[in-house]
Amino acid sequence: MRAARAIASAAPVAAAVAPASEPLEWTYQPWRERPGRAALAATGALGLCLVVLGLGLAPLTALLLCVVSVSVLAPVFVPARCRIDAAGVAVRGPGGWRRRAWGNVGRARSGPHGLLVSPFSRRHWLDPWRGMFLPFPAAQAATLERAARVRLAEHDLQT
Repeated sequence: MRAARAIASAAPVAAAVAPASEPLEWTYQPWRERPGRAALAATGALGLCLVVLGLGLAPLTALLLCVVSVSVLAPVFVPARCRIDAAGVAVRGPGGWRRRAWGNVGRARSGPHGLLVSPFSRRHWLDPWRGMFLPFPAAQAATLERAARVRLAEHDLQT
């Protein structure tokens, strides 16, 4: 099991220096990167569930409200698996994979904390909801940012 973890943790670095035609994959672990923020979000999600349960609603309604409450905060404390390949970009979070083909990308911005991919060609007020953010782990941020810029340049996207 430890060997598998070691291989998995080394894979993003190897992928980041791979040729641009190779898929670029990495995992972002919120509990390692920002443990205080992740703990606060998990505590908040638990608190929301306790409030919902305290309302005395029907069990099914309470369960659904708890699921919605946790899912809103889950991206802050659930690991994300990110991928940039020839087909587009993808991120797997608590709700499964979200994918965006290169043809549906209007703008991409790579920064030290991650990659923002938006369907709009210019900054738009719907970016937080329609855009996708692929966070970079701090230890690999510079390498991943360079590799992401190369892949974005292949598809004529300004960073």
